[in-house]
Amino acid sequence: MKEAIQLMRDGFITLSSGHADVPVRVNMSIEEHGGRALFMPVYSKNHDQVGLKSVTVNPTNPANGLPFIHAIVTLHDAQTGIPLALMDGEFITSLRTGAGAGLATDLLSRPKSSVLAIFGTGVQAHTQVAAVCAVRPIKKILVFGRSPKNTKIFVKQIAKRYNLEIVAAKSADVLTEADIVCTATTSLTPVFADKHLSPGTHINGIGSYRPDMTEISSEVIARAKVVVDQRKACLCEAGDLIVPIQQGHFNESHIHAELGEILMNDAEGRTDDSEITFFKSVGNAIQDLVVANFIEKRAREINLGTVVTL
Repeated sequence: MKEAIQLMRDGFITLSSGHADVPVRVNMSIEEHGGRALFMPVYSKNHDQVGLKSVTVNPTNPANGLPFIHAIVTLHDAQTGIPLALMDGEFITSLRTGAGAGLATDLLSRPKSSVLAIFGTGVQAHTQVAAVCAVRPIKKILVFGRSPKNTKIFVKQIAKRYNLEIVAAKSADVLTEADIVCTATTSLTPVFADKHLSPGTHINGIGSYRPDMTEISSEVIARAKVVVDQRKACLCEAGDLIVPIQQGHFNESHIHAELGEILMNDAEGRTDDSEITFFKSVGNAIQDLVVANFIEKRAREINLGTVVTL
């Protein structure tokens, strides 16, 4: 995770400096089966590679013992177009999403933050915990899950990996304890209220990726310093921002900066201990590319993987 967080620095600087071409993802509905297919292309001049992640999302899969997400990542040499690698995209998606939030947490949360609240108990929630714990001295984790059974399982799994106090939250009132909040759900409506946040809280909103999905309330976002992975993508896909803009709570100028702009010192991060900071990410293909690029090079160095002729 610590290596992945460093890779995110490279990726977001590449993105915000204009050295990556990342079109807004193609998001297709598969209505007959209640699912979606997403295609995320990227060309990085800095890495001289073209990448493509193909993702299918099927909400009914977990009930049938299958992953919620299936994904593959392909890499091509930019000069010749030669395919370089085909990789599992599920692991890369989970790792890079966590790492992106970890980087945002490192840049925007208070250095002594010790209490993390996590909404969601799926795969993404695990890497959110790993990333935040990699950059902050977390002592307590509050877990908010819709399913008591899944919440109990998640708490046990996290307790095995971290020597921390881990609590299944019984009420939203305990959210006031949190220094950092991560939302990793597929909720269409806000998962907590503005009144439950304490001054100085940092929020990572990584679950919603469609215009109709809103994990974070308009009231929270209106008073927060908003940082995004990519303006263009978030204004097309992030319901957390699109809905309050349409309702007139604020306009596009409320977005303070891209994460890469803060890394390049083109924008400020947190300026005082009382402000609310909010990192909104819909996921960006440059994140997949920098991780896949690293894995591909390392695999060749240590002779891992299977070589096939296409």
